[in-house]
Amino acid sequence: MSEYQYYEFLALDQPLTNEQMAELRRCSTRAEISSTRFCNEYHWGDLKGDPRRWMEQYFDAFLYFANWGSHWLMLRLPAALLPPHQIRDYASEEALEIRKAGDHTILSFTSEIEEPDWEGESYALGSLAALRSALIAGDRRSLYLGWLSGIHDAEDLTPEPPVPPGLAELDASHRALADFLRIGPDLLAVAAERSGPLQDARPDRAAFAGWVQALSPTHKDALLTELLVAAGPYPLAALRQRVERELGAANPAHAGQVERRTAAALWRRAKQLAGKRRAHEARERAAAEARQEAEEAARRRLYLQGLRGREDSVWQTIETLIETRQTSSYGQAVAKLQDLRDLAALDQQTAAFRERMTALSARHAKKQTLIRRFREAKLFD
Repeated sequence: MSEYQYYEFLALDQPLTNEQMAELRRCSTRAEISSTRFCNEYHWGDLKGDPRRWMEQYFDAFLYFANWGSHWLMLRLPAALLPPHQIRDYASEEALEIRKAGDHTILSFTSEIEEPDWEGESYALGSLAALRSALIAGDRRSLYLGWLSGIHDAEDLTPEPPVPPGLAELDASHRALADFLRIGPDLLAVAAERSGPLQDARPDRAAFAGWVQALSPTHKDALLTELLVAAGPYPLAALRQRVERELGAANPAHAGQVERRTAAALWRRAKQLAGKRRAHEARERAAAEARQEAEEAARRRLYLQGLRGREDSVWQTIETLIETRQTSSYGQAVAKLQDLRDLAALDQQTAAFRERMTALSARHAKKQTLIRRFREAKLFD
């Protein structure tokens, strides 16, 4: 199997200049390059550039996967809106790197697997890019998922970071991240046990309205003017963060948590849930199979009842099929004999069927292939 690698970058906050696109083109003659995107696939070669440096200089989001099991996602956000020191608890040596580069915070999510079952899987950065907006809005679920994906040891005593709300109600982008990082359903379920509803995580409309009403007219005018003339794409996000801090709701996930679980505790709990889930799925499969068998039996019974009173005609058809001496006709004859046998059992006429079956076998005893088919179908003793 040849190697396969996929690289995709997106510039979301600011488009690339012509000079920057020319710099990227010198690194790849085959890549799709526009003012907002770089994308290329490799079957033998590799990218002639450093994704980490490109994220520092050009792009806001990056996706990479390879057929040997490597998954890599990077997101770049304004450090003023997501300071690294505020989210250090979510960093994981194996799964989530958090670093500052200039005026930006760069998050690097990784997932590795030693023996991937590669079947041409494909991912798109567009399904994950919305995570940036969620992070800027204060949603920490992607950070927690990054930390969670690094749990692989039942002896790991690393304390769990703050559990954000909404883990039990992942939207499309967070679900895509969980899949990309290969987080199993049982580990997700364990994490969600201490995660409150997402709708309760932020101040409601009345709280925001009260904050605004408490401002003096002069302060309101100054804030509105600043929003209208401020440079950069996120002045409203910065204001919202300020309001939430002043309302005491900047970190709702901390409220009510008496003790922090360890990675090992989550791992062991996930194993327990996995056992219960598999047992439940086994019961569900058994019940479904029983229902299917009952439905098939009912259909079979109805079909056999439709043959009642036409047995002699079916016996005659069987004789006609046998006389053709064709393999396919033998198969049809055997199928009809099985129908007659089952109808006889239904009507408690098995002895009569055996008598006719014995006579039929005697008449065609020299047809060894046919007699073998009778035995295989268990049509007579």
